[in-house]
Amino acid sequence: MDKTNFACIADDPIEVREAARKGLGVFARIDIRRGTRIISESALLEVGDEKNSEAKGIVLAFEQLAPPQQELFLQLHGYACNKFKRAAEREMEQAWQDISELHRTVLSIYAANAFGKVFWLGSRINHSCLPNVNFSYNPALKQGTFHAIRDIVAGEELTVMYINGTNRTKSQRQAELKKWGFSCSCPACEDTLQGQKREEKRAELFALDQALAVHAFSGTAKSLEEALLKAQRMASIQNSEGLVHRELRVTYHEAASYSLRTGRLRMALL
Repeated sequence: MDKTNFACIADDPIEVREAARKGLGVFARIDIRRGTRIISESALLEVGDEKNSEAKGIVLAFEQLAPPQQELFLQLHGYACNKFKRAAEREMEQAWQDISELHRTVLSIYAANAFGKVFWLGSRINHSCLPNVNFSYNPALKQGTFHAIRDIVAGEELTVMYINGTNRTKSQRQAELKKWGFSCSCPACEDTLQGQKREEKRAELFALDQALAVHAFSGTAKSLEEALLKAQRMASIQNSEGLVHRELRVTYHEAASYSLRTGRLRMALL
């Protein structure tokens, strides 16, 4: 089956190949400028109206695929953590080892690759806590889109963040990543002087994030002023650390909201 049915790639700027200690990964074949839409891809498998975590819905969605699509799906890496397995046992009403081998494989692939939906190419992009690509689903296109959030040089691996980890510490991120069965060793997690400096910034982001959560329940003028300063500080750190993806958008929204509530209309529109 022609894989371009699933991925629209202009002039093949990327390729899938082995990534050190990660299995397969997606790499830039040419220099890619910040803001470039690298991949725009229809879902290979989506559960539809079922809850994404429901095992029966995942298996049904797979069985409804045409055989060539099933073959592409089964090429993806699979991993199911114990929490996912226990949930699948409840939903399938049988022990994990008693579920058919094919269905265990399908469930494991879904658990390891779903961005809400599974994509043949996008799901091959590996994780980094300091990614160079941002994923979002475009309802107008009905496709998952992957954009470069900084300049990417030829030969560099494309990475996305599997979790909402921008404002989380290394230990918090690593704990959440266990569901994928690996420990992250990206530049934000490495045990180097630079990695320690990045971790200090992440710890500050976590503290600011928690403080803003408290401010959300307070409406005093002083509290709103303090919240605005914290949101501005968060945005500054996220930008300086290259964390310019979906969580920065949330921070900007919070800063705009507090600017509006403190009467800074022009600032709110920036």
